[in-house]
Amino acid sequence: MDLKSGYWQIEVDERDREKTAFIAPDGLYQFKVMPFGLCNAPATFERMMDSLLKGMKWKHCLCYLDDVIVYAATIEEHLRRLRMVLQCIRSAGLTLNNEKCFFGQSRLKILGHLVEKDRIHPDPGKVEAIQEFPTPKSISQARSFLGICSYYRRFVHTFADIARPLHELLKQDVKFEWKDDHQLAFARLKSLLTKDPVLGFFIPGDKTLIHADASGYGIGAVLVQIQCGLEKPIAYAPRSFTPCEKNYSTTEKECLAVIWAISKFRPYIFGRPFTVEYDVDVVFKSGRRHQDADCLSRNPLPKIEEETSEDIPFFNTITNFKEEKSKDPKVADIREEMGRRRDSTKFKEFNGILYRKNYDPLGKQRLLFIPKHLREGILKSLHDAPTAGHLGFAKTCDQIRRKFFWPGLYRSVRRYVSHCRKCQRRNSPPQRPPGLLRPILPAEIPFAKMGIDLLGRFPLTTQGNRWIIVCTDNLTRFTVTKALPSGEAVEIAKFLVEDVILKHGSPREIISDGGRSFLSNLVKEVNNLFMTYHLLTTAYHPQTNGLTERLNKTLADILAMYVEVDQKNWDNILPFVTFAYNSAKQETTGFNPFFLVHGRDVDTPLDAILPFLPDESAYDYVQNLVTKAEEARQLAKIHLTKTQDKDKSRYDERHRTVSYKEGDLVCIFTPIRKVGLSEKLLQRYFGPYRVTTRLSDFTYEVEPCVSRRSKRRQTDVVRVLRMKPYNVPDLQLENTTRDDSPTQPIADSDQRTCDQVYLGPVTRNRSKQNQRVSVSRKEGEMSRSG
Repeated sequence: MDLKSGYWQIEVDERDREKTAFIAPDGLYQFKVMPFGLCNAPATFERMMDSLLKGMKWKHCLCYLDDVIVYAATIEEHLRRLRMVLQCIRSAGLTLNNEKCFFGQSRLKILGHLVEKDRIHPDPGKVEAIQEFPTPKSISQARSFLGICSYYRRFVHTFADIARPLHELLKQDVKFEWKDDHQLAFARLKSLLTKDPVLGFFIPGDKTLIHADASGYGIGAVLVQIQCGLEKPIAYAPRSFTPCEKNYSTTEKECLAVIWAISKFRPYIFGRPFTVEYDVDVVFKSGRRHQDADCLSRNPLPKIEEETSEDIPFFNTITNFKEEKSKDPKVADIREEMGRRRDSTKFKEFNGILYRKNYDPLGKQRLLFIPKHLREGILKSLHDAPTAGHLGFAKTCDQIRRKFFWPGLYRSVRRYVSHCRKCQRRNSPPQRPPGLLRPILPAEIPFAKMGIDLLGRFPLTTQGNRWIIVCTDNLTRFTVTKALPSGEAVEIAKFLVEDVILKHGSPREIISDGGRSFLSNLVKEVNNLFMTYHLLTTAYHPQTNGLTERLNKTLADILAMYVEVDQKNWDNILPFVTFAYNSAKQETTGFNPFFLVHGRDVDTPLDAILPFLPDESAYDYVQNLVTKAEEARQLAKIHLTKTQDKDKSRYDERHRTVSYKEGDLVCIFTPIRKVGLSEKLLQRYFGPYRVTTRLSDFTYEVEPCVSRRSKRRQTDVVRVLRMKPYNVPDLQLENTTRDDSPTQPIADSDQRTCDQVYLGPVTRNRSKQNQRVSVSRKEGEMSRSG
């Protein structure tokens, strides 16, 4: 049933009629009844209908705005319910539209759906509109088509996966280009929605199943019931992953699909038994048969902190100092010495407590003598406690020596502070940085040795680019660049083949960082095909590929001079910037890269308008060109070598030589970032790690010691600049003992065992599927750019 001009059957309060005023040619008019177009009109009308049908809605009838549906299982019950609803409508003074009222129907069109006795499917009229929808030529047309289809997404199981290309096309800053994948999605949606998809009605009491699955782009769920011995779909629920969910592992995506499906179908399954079917086997065991894990879950072990505080027991012993001093045999020896030499003033005893004379005229007259077993508590209180601040040796020692005394105090404090675990992980050594410079020697011929790197991420351009791939020749400094949409392995491999190898020849060596795209199997196969040796920089040490890294800054500085305010034209400027760099003289070589490659200076646009005067024949020109090019390259190589020698001399003056043996324990400097935490308050070093292989004077292979969290052995190549010796806090220090000593004594560097603590990562990403080669194995780890 449909109300006749439903909005006009509701009067507007006289005080509010002025708010509906409108101007006509013959005057100003106001509505006496509720007009169409008011923002609160639908809510007001629905509220009125809900109040009118209170007690019957969802039991005998349904209502959506001015549409009222009365339903029943038998004709007699239908007539009874219909009479009740009509009486309510008559009592409210409402009228119906006779032309839009249909009684005793077995099928009904409502809200774009065709509802029958035991099924529901899309309105054939709407489906025909979808079938006749033309291929979109603009964003608005594509959005309209996707909006119509999305209304019926509950009828298509894999709607999210199929419509994904269309959703990607409608994203902000994406240029509208109708491609094959968009046409395929357009055609598939049409086909699936025009095949008259059918859904059943949920029947309480029938066996209910939920099918859930996840793909690479989204998740889908199906609510199914066993009705009359057959599986009948009740509802489909597809959706795409959010940007964060795309980073989930496969297991996490499958679990997300199950959780989301249960939440989506909660109105159907709440309080009812149901079965979830997905591609992970879960075996149910009752608590009686699951006694091992069930027992542990009911009696969990207390959480063990890495370091426990012992301040309270220590201060309890300090209050009973008279009894505690007798536990140290050294105190008895001093007392015996005092008995033999009564004229000695070095030690005195007051009230049964031993003191030593203080020879510092500015301090106390007497210093409390600390027995051996209490010295660790003193060191903890005046170094580890928050009131002590984990300060260095000098400050900690000054705090202790002004109040206490024991033999070897300075040595004990120095060892305790130098072996403090937290200090080692936070503080940098107060020395010159370790490791000397080992420059990468220049190549013999152009494009034999090259560095490659990705520069970005930049704002999305009108051509869809976000990254710059940069490739630099080690000898001539000649640079090849290209704007890329995503920086994926396919784009990098295509750049290497088309822009580098086919134009300048196959390089013998390529240096890059350990980025995911550079370590891909596709790039590896390209290198193998052209016999190119791929060298990787060590983690957190971009100086290995310093020539390319420095060039990145130069390119960014030049681009900043010419980009527009919205920074969306940088890819159009990039070829001109590269040309400017290649035609400029380099301080390290004494020539511009273009001259070293082509044997002549580049002709600029200015040269094109100047008069041309040939000064030699074509034959002489070719001969001189070859000669000058070779001479220039040899001079450039000499200049490079001299510059590298000067750089090495200056660098080595500010650094020191350090060497480690296999088995030595070290800490690794690892700059980490965590969301919500300040970088200034994070620890700088992680460890301990054990040196497994000495690759060169500059790089070592290390592995983490066994920790509680992982028993796996993972090795990594680390430059010596990031390493510092690790002093095990559990050493048996002279006159100092520690309660958290290791299970096995540490005898020498070949038999050391580490304290069991959480070991931080050496790198952010431990992907090792490709060869892990350190540049220092061959010709060094640092270069200088012009």
